[in-house]
Amino acid sequence: MSRKKANAAWANKDTLSSAYPQGVSWDIDIPHINLLTLLDQTIVRFSRRPAIDFMDKKITYEEFGQMVNQAAKGLQDMGVRPGHKVGLYMPNTPYYPIMFFAALRAGATIVNFSPLYTQSELENQCKDSGTDVMITTELSEFYDKTVKLREDGFVNQVVQCPIYDMLPTVKSYAYRFLKRNEITNPIKSDSARGLNNTRRFVTFEELTHNAGNYTALNIDPDQPAVFQYTGGTTGVPKGAMLSHFNLVANTYQIQEYFGTNPKRQKPYEALHEGREKVLAAIPYFHVFGMMVAMIGSMKLGGELIIMPNPRDTKELLKTIEKKQPTLFPAVPRLLQSITEYPKVKHYDLTSLENVISGGAALPDNVKQAFENAVGKKNIIIQGYGLSETSPVAASNPPEGKPNLSETVGMPYPKTEIKIVDPDDSSKVKEIGEVGEICIRGPQVMLGYHNKADETAKVLTKDGWYLTGDLGFLDDKMYLKIVDRKKRMIIVNGHNAYPSQIESELCKHPSIAEAVVIGVPDERSGEAAKAFVRFRPDLPKDERPDADYLRAFLSRSLNKLDIPKTFEVREEELPKTSIGKPDFKALEEEERIKRENQARQQNNKPGTPSP
Repeated sequence: MSRKKANAAWANKDTLSSAYPQGVSWDIDIPHINLLTLLDQTIVRFSRRPAIDFMDKKITYEEFGQMVNQAAKGLQDMGVRPGHKVGLYMPNTPYYPIMFFAALRAGATIVNFSPLYTQSELENQCKDSGTDVMITTELSEFYDKTVKLREDGFVNQVVQCPIYDMLPTVKSYAYRFLKRNEITNPIKSDSARGLNNTRRFVTFEELTHNAGNYTALNIDPDQPAVFQYTGGTTGVPKGAMLSHFNLVANTYQIQEYFGTNPKRQKPYEALHEGREKVLAAIPYFHVFGMMVAMIGSMKLGGELIIMPNPRDTKELLKTIEKKQPTLFPAVPRLLQSITEYPKVKHYDLTSLENVISGGAALPDNVKQAFENAVGKKNIIIQGYGLSETSPVAASNPPEGKPNLSETVGMPYPKTEIKIVDPDDSSKVKEIGEVGEICIRGPQVMLGYHNKADETAKVLTKDGWYLTGDLGFLDDKMYLKIVDRKKRMIIVNGHNAYPSQIESELCKHPSIAEAVVIGVPDERSGEAAKAFVRFRPDLPKDERPDADYLRAFLSRSLNKLDIPKTFEVREEELPKTSIGKPDFKALEEEERIKRENQARQQNNKPGTPSP
């Protein structure tokens, strides 16, 4: 074997088998089954165990299975057939997993819709996906938009699922009183009993008014189960088609990597079948929440403690103290909101055994502050994935060492990762060299819906997915993310990576969060600009100035990496719908600012007309 080949940054069966923790196998058997078989196996094994706890309303796996069957029968009676698309547009509630599996049982494909979508975004995604039926709640912010979609012909039928019907009696009355100005009553034009494909508006009660005798279907594991829309770096929404088997495979990969194993060192067993209580606060419409806080957790027989509003930090803390969850999938912003809550120390968070952080890079200051709040060290496990990989492709094992905290760990079982030249994917980089991250495994999507050209750009004929992310593998096969390929800033020919700059900035104890973007610069072509928000409890006269921050960064960064300008924000920096730093919003702000400045300059007296 040549030295170059031996040093190739390619994590595969050969290189990972010796790198994995004791008892973890790369070459696992993954059954070629669909998600419904996975669910049925769970229901049989854990029938009496709670599947869901929603504001003290508990549903066992047996009850959950019956609700799924009744809803599937109702959807079939409405005319839902294989090939139809069923949209889910609601916050986290028990209806999400119920209708998710019910639509799959009816043979349909799920289309996830963000609760934060505007009307036009809803329309565009309905049009692109071909959504036939939309499932939503009684809250006017959801239902009114959905009714308009039906009136304008973007969907054919609507199912309204009232949240108050999923609450204990006393809480149901209180909810209806407190939300009385936000609740929309179902449209009465379809009041006749009996479901059929002409019914335009149906309530969940009507949908499930049956014995659950659905027509069983032979669903191919390789058919699309979910259209997961992602804007990527282009901003053009693309529906990643995730098959039943893609999602099944990811559950088996997660369980092998984290689960109970007789050969594993017992202190490091992270996930236990039939024992986990999972705090489901991250949104189900996002692929991370859908997999880790729903599908994967249900495979384990976990109890889902469902929270509809993760932005209510006080309620989140009260829920952790009262319900005692053991597993908490979260995005960094959610963890940061907990650490910044003024009375966080008043709550007992010690039930948390593992916190899975994903969706964005986790700043070290947030990690340390959260673990201090919980009173436990090294309970946060970072992972890496994308909508196109169902989603998880790599993560740190639970027995990862603290000095590996800045990595996203090793590739999952049955998953290969290689680092290639960003301009030529046939050239594999060497260990430690930065390049584009490529992934191959059973969790990689089928392709983008209705976008063959876009699919061809990122999926090779031999199954590699080109992520558009830049990173490197070390000699232990741990992956470090550097940045998005299209986010890189070129300063005088030097490649500067905003994520790295942000990470170093957040190591300063005064900074709560930072976002770095590239801006045009006459001398260097581009320059970095940093937006920072200081810790809320830090007095203004103790804030470091720009020169101090530049000096601080110079200890760890190349001088061309250091931001030319800094802008301090008092409010939280812009976030996407799942809590990622929204650098695109800041780039747009800067673009508009430059245009306005140029316009003002051109309109000055004495300025020649163009």
